[in-house]
Amino acid sequence: MSSPTPLLVVPALLWTAAAGASVVTSIAVSIRAKRQATAAAAWNPFDTGFPIAAIAAIVGYALAAVIAGHLSAGSAAFSVLWPAMAASALAYAAGRRTRVWPQWVSAAFAAVGAALYGSLPM
Repeated sequence: MSSPTPLLVVPALLWTAAAGASVVTSIAVSIRAKRQATAAAAWNPFDTGFPIAAIAAIVGYALAAVIAGHLSAGSAAFSVLWPAMAASALAYAAGRRTRVWPQWVSAAFAAVGAALYGSLPM
């Protein structure tokens, strides 16, 4: 097993920090929305944009893992689900503040995160 280069580890850590912050923010905003009796505005990680983000994450992971030469079903599950859920959280957190949040932004966020995880040896 080879050790990853810092050129891959640093962006992966930054992406993970941004994803974690978006999930925490989405949960906090969702709790506040529920307290204000607007349950329809609560965050659902598997909303309508989730399938698009999941497909983007699958493609991003598969391309990076095939290029790096270590495609495996075991690491694919985490490497696809976490970026797709984080993209959903980012879309919810950012979409609450702006009127228009394009779906391609969350799909790109999921694809980049999955590609970063797919390129790292796990």
